[in-house]
Amino acid sequence: MSRRKIPSHTKNSGAAAPWHAAARSSPQRGDGAFGAPKTERETMPWRCLLSSIAVGVAPLRNLTGDTEQENLLDAFTSNLAADLTHHGRGFSLRRLAKEPASPTEQPESEVKYFVTGSAQRGTPGVLRINVRISDAATSEYLWARRFEFEADEAAPVQAKIIRRISRELHILLLQQEVGRVVCELGSGHELNECLSSAATALEGELRPDLTAQAQRWYLAALADDPRNVEALVGLARTCQELVSNPWWGDPLAASVASDLGREVVAIALNLAPGAADAHCVQGMLYSAAGKLDEAALAFDRALAMDQGLAIAHGFAAYNAAFLGSAGHTLPAIERAMRLDQADRRHSIWFFFGGFAELLIGRTEASIALLRKSLELNSSYGSARMFLIAALSLSGQNREAAAAAASFRQQYPDGPAGACEQLWLSRSRSATYRAQILPVFEIIRSLGVGT
Repeated sequence: MSRRKIPSHTKNSGAAAPWHAAARSSPQRGDGAFGAPKTERETMPWRCLLSSIAVGVAPLRNLTGDTEQENLLDAFTSNLAADLTHHGRGFSLRRLAKEPASPTEQPESEVKYFVTGSAQRGTPGVLRINVRISDAATSEYLWARRFEFEADEAAPVQAKIIRRISRELHILLLQQEVGRVVCELGSGHELNECLSSAATALEGELRPDLTAQAQRWYLAALADDPRNVEALVGLARTCQELVSNPWWGDPLAASVASDLGREVVAIALNLAPGAADAHCVQGMLYSAAGKLDEAALAFDRALAMDQGLAIAHGFAAYNAAFLGSAGHTLPAIERAMRLDQADRRHSIWFFFGGFAELLIGRTEASIALLRKSLELNSSYGSARMFLIAALSLSGQNREAAAAAASFRQQYPDGPAGACEQLWLSRSRSATYRAQILPVFEIIRSLGVGT
């Protein structure tokens, strides 16, 4: 297989380490479906979530000769650390007092990458920032770039630099996991074989083992062609599915998947700005992260490029429910179902429709839709959880209690707080919150989601 790098889309960037060289051993974290035996969960790892890479961040060196620039540079370092803490949850951050002069000066032996840089004067009134990511073991530059800006541009340029550093670190994390998969699978797997195997896994039921399998094949595809948009979008989609199904892993795994998925789909869009499916997956990740307006815009872009993209219609309708427009959801879901006849997607569409109907008080319609979802995929935790509330609200208390008991039996290891994050904290819409809070009061009263 090829050892090419995932593209950094950067002029003057340093060469990244080969994927095989980037792979290193680390303990595997097995995340699988709740209710499965522990040994089964341990054999079903999320391939892109195995790493917790230690990153050392040093203050920018002030080479301007102007002590007044110290506050700006200190703020930059603090903001970078904060961004990586909140949006780079696959990294273990180490704040350094100064830039190491050599690998022997590593303050922590496990640090893998250093983020360092300096500030210099450019032309009059212009500040020049040089930033680098280097290999802690060899001091080799893996990425480097220069940014120049005037004083009144400091804040937006600083944000741009920080986002770029985050993306480059996620690319290095991804390189490491691609290398790990290559070592496991060996050579001989062609690009089309990998993509076909991944697509086949995603055409089955919405299950953690199938999504994890698809993720593995998409990583293998990137080993053969790191610029393959289908593989990048597919990998981001597997991250989104983990984020959107709290029954599949712990909250930290979902957070890491959210961060990595965001960066991977951004790479895909840099390569193919007109890829409707990439815009759609970006919208799905935005929506799951609570960035509902950004999600709506991403879905609009996807549908402007491809009106027949069923998944964009479906997830845009689901996103509308969080924005307080649940009454618009079911008609759009019905359109998505006409466009896409796959049972797997229909299970999702039925859930979206049942969820929206529950919010607006149409409990009987909600029950029918949620049951149809579960007929197509009996392990769909989201549909089963909201069916509990719908049954209770319709006065079917015995059936609701039985459904709750079944839920707890099927998903005994549910992560506390995951449901609240995904369905309560996701939206600030007063309409939505007035609709969802009573639903969760019922769910909690029956011992689910807490």
